[in-house]
Amino acid sequence: MAAALLAWPAVPPAAAAPVPCPAPLVAQIDGLYRWQVARQDVPGPIDLSSQTGRFTPALARQLRAAFRLDPVADGRFVDFDVFSGTQVGTFGARVLGCKPLQGGDLEALVAVQAGLRNRPAEAPQQLRYRMRPGPGGTWRIADIHYPGNPGFRLSSFLADLLKPPRP
Repeated sequence: MAAALLAWPAVPPAAAAPVPCPAPLVAQIDGLYRWQVARQDVPGPIDLSSQTGRFTPALARQLRAAFRLDPVADGRFVDFDVFSGTQVGTFGARVLGCKPLQGGDLEALVAVQAGLRNRPAEAPQQLRYRMRPGPGGTWRIADIHYPGNPGFRLSSFLADLLKPPRP
């Protein structure tokens, strides 16, 4: 695995085709979506404590703080499913491949199947996960980029959401 990562160029070409992702990276994303599918029908606030190790410390802090927001008390909250980029249920996800990024990070292309109740949408959402190498060959989620015009990043959305309201 390390040899394959070292063979990637330091600065990827703009239109580089994805290559297979390292198995530990795929395992991180697969585990996240197993948890997401199982927990999404549980009422109440999202308890991210069992998943914190999947994220970089900075993103984990932002997510915990954002999930603690109360729409009534705080006047703001996370109003979409951050793991599908939608406001509907998640059925699962599949890692399509990876592209190298500067600094040793990888961009994992993830097709997320979402939809209403027992009816998944025909076309999956394609999210781009920024994955950062961690200790012992592990990978952590550093950010998620959502498609659209304009697209946006989870970390930027959370930073704006968590800013104190103006008086």
